[in-house]
Amino acid sequence: MTIRRTLGLSAAALAGALLAAPTPAEACGGFFCNRQAIDQSGENILFVYNDDGTVSTVVQIFYQGPSEEFAWILPVPAEPEVSVGTDALFQQLGAATRPRFTTTTVVEGECRSEPTCWDSRYDTDDGPFAGESGAADAGAMRPPDDGVDVVQRANVGPFDVAVLRSGDADALRTWLTDNGYLIPEEAGAELDHYVELEHYFVALRLQKDRDTGEIQPIVLRSSNDEPCIPIRLTRIAATPDMPVRAYFLAEQRARPMNYMLVNPDFDRFELYTGELSYTELVNTTVDDAGGHAFVTDYAGDVPALSLELDSIEDLRDEDDPAAFLQALQSRGFNGDSQLLGILMRHLPPPEGYEAQTFYNCLTQGWCRDPEVDAHLEAIGFAPSDLVDDLNEAIVEPRTEAQTMLESRSTLTRLFTTLSPDEMDEDPMFVLSDELEREFSNVHEATTRVECGPEYFYWTAPRTLELPSGRSRVLDEGVAYYGSDDEYCEDRYGGDFHPGMPTERLREVARTRGTSPGGGGLCSVTAGTSSSRAALGGLSLLGLALLGFVWRRRRDRA
Repeated sequence: MTIRRTLGLSAAALAGALLAAPTPAEACGGFFCNRQAIDQSGENILFVYNDDGTVSTVVQIFYQGPSEEFAWILPVPAEPEVSVGTDALFQQLGAATRPRFTTTTVVEGECRSEPTCWDSRYDTDDGPFAGESGAADAGAMRPPDDGVDVVQRANVGPFDVAVLRSGDADALRTWLTDNGYLIPEEAGAELDHYVELEHYFVALRLQKDRDTGEIQPIVLRSSNDEPCIPIRLTRIAATPDMPVRAYFLAEQRARPMNYMLVNPDFDRFELYTGELSYTELVNTTVDDAGGHAFVTDYAGDVPALSLELDSIEDLRDEDDPAAFLQALQSRGFNGDSQLLGILMRHLPPPEGYEAQTFYNCLTQGWCRDPEVDAHLEAIGFAPSDLVDDLNEAIVEPRTEAQTMLESRSTLTRLFTTLSPDEMDEDPMFVLSDELEREFSNVHEATTRVECGPEYFYWTAPRTLELPSGRSRVLDEGVAYYGSDDEYCEDRYGGDFHPGMPTERLREVARTRGTSPGGGGLCSVTAGTSSSRAALGGLSLLGLALLGFVWRRRRDRA
């Protein structure tokens, strides 16, 4: 959903591209050649249980549209302190804890060594292993019976932030409308619900000089110790089976309080063969539980992540923009949309230069000419001001995120999918010492390869064995009794190689006989598979040459 001065319903309601993918740079090695994409599927939220009894909530925000039309609001149970976070936190947490279904290959017996064929075109990319692949005191600060209480108003990172409270839903809607928030009619009842619960409302707008590329997660710290996801507002703009990921940093494992915690059936061959995706499995599991349920993706030790960046205070005196950018790159700064937005404010590119290309060429030094130097001199370069902005938007949020990770011992990642008709109750969460602390995100099966002298590695029978012990034949295998020369002839002609349909491989194999004897099988030497392959390659070179000459003569006949 594209938000056009519209009430921001949650992170998911603003799902969309932060910035279009960059056009290819004229040369790689700069900041913006290979940017890491942000996972924009669904809603990502992190809850951190702090030592002082407060909870910090980090919400990732996605938005597509003009910067002047960005508007976002989130209901929260208690008055929060507001700061900004970093997308790098969710990128690294997501990569470290995503569920993975992997297979370990066990080779039983010894396969026939694959001969070295004269024509090497078929042995570059498709060798024998190709394709393996406590709630706050509500009476402490009662809202007025009518009107809106603006509890906080400040610039935080790129945002103009207002924290609101009201006992009158109509008055709240009027304030939001007067301040540029267009509230969909269908949001009225849900907004009334949170007003009745005496929630606070965190309303965000971009500051006038900020671009959508500078949007970053928002961090809310409050005394409410029962975190929840305000999903009811999300239903207005949600898509069917919308993914929701919730992370928890604490000393214990977390679980939902008013939703079920269910366990998917991981004893499924299709999860390891790619016939069934993990999200599809969760969809079915959650639907079977009535739509109000979460599954555990991961629980255990907090992954060792590296978010913190080196200090850039020494760059306040670096008045050469190229040297400044080179120093940033060497210290681990990523060429993402956030950095791009900051650079465009401090170092606008010359006319005719695409911004990303300009910063890449400055970093690499291949576009320093009199015209560019004149442009840089004309716009001026204030390195100290740029350091201030980089510290506020990137360095400090990443340092704080690293501190969050290191402050707790246990991470829980919960996952669900929700459709609009299921978003009628906000999920709440608690810590639990009744659950086992460890729940791995890595699920491993075994692929058994049944080797023998009639099989090459990639033609041998394969069986998939699940952790439960259940097994299924993946491939019955194709026996090939032809000689080494015949194999090279088939390989050279494109009739027998990895990736061919099994039935076609069997058809070719049948033309080469049905029992071993002669050819390559006699030339295979004893020893390990690696030594056999090496010795076989040397001893068969002459045979391959003879086979090549024979084919040439036969072709001329």
